[in-house]
Amino acid sequence: MIQYVMAGLAYGSLYALLGLGLLLTIRSTNVLNFAQGELSTLMAFICFAFAASLGWGAESAFVGSLVVAVIVGFVLYNVIIYQIRRRDQEQLATVAISLKLAITGLVALYWGPEARIFPPLFDVQRFEVLGTVIPANQLWMILAGLVGMVLVGTFLRFTNLGLAMRVAAENPDLAQLLGVNLRVVGSAAWVAATLLGTVTGVLLASSLFLSPYMMGLVILKAFTALVIGGMVSPVGVAIGGLMLGLLEAFVAYTLTPLLQDSVGLFIIILVLLFRPRGLFAGQESWRA
Repeated sequence: MIQYVMAGLAYGSLYALLGLGLLLTIRSTNVLNFAQGELSTLMAFICFAFAASLGWGAESAFVGSLVVAVIVGFVLYNVIIYQIRRRDQEQLATVAISLKLAITGLVALYWGPEARIFPPLFDVQRFEVLGTVIPANQLWMILAGLVGMVLVGTFLRFTNLGLAMRVAAENPDLAQLLGVNLRVVGSAAWVAATLLGTVTGVLLASSLFLSPYMMGLVILKAFTALVIGGMVSPVGVAIGGLMLGLLEAFVAYTLTPLLQDSVGLFIIILVLLFRPRGLFAGQESWRA
């Protein structure tokens, strides 16, 4: 049972991280970033290239992929998203879908469509907890999830840029009147979301496998966490991701692992039917 709980917390942490990335972009540009999962995949492949092709150590490859993530997030927003947002806000959803398909195609074209083994990130592969062997990857997922949640929450609540982002999310016109630079806010949101996606993609690839299509179900589960949080509450998204991971573990343990991937879809249907604003929509944590 401990193994299932740890696995649920580990994968729930990844859902929460990716969901927080979705939250940051949707609140900064008012559009769901359909390419978030594919950006995570791209960054995981870049980390793989640094480690496998260039011979970098695991830590150097990971740091290198984070640096690339900053550049990619900044360039995508300023060269594509911001320019189109200025002309026609309604076209951003189409652009996000186009980015999603383009990134998947480019990754599959360059690295091939087949799945591959990701180089080990950690020297220690497993730990023993209360007599139960726990993969080291799962502990790192939980730690990364906790750190990511704390950093995002601290950033939004206690920094000037985080305050500007919250004001821009509430009322972009008022934010501009108050002197908020929406381009800077959007750039920060997309860079932060790409960084969160990089951590998610690398940890998932190191735990399972690396493939151009590995984030297909994961992004759906991250969206489930976002829906549970009402698309407004970082705390709600974090709790939603962990809740989903634990529910999947419970289903796998009590029924069958074949059904655990269906839990997210079932939760989305229930939330949209009975609480369309999300379970935590009333806890508007974007306000100062």
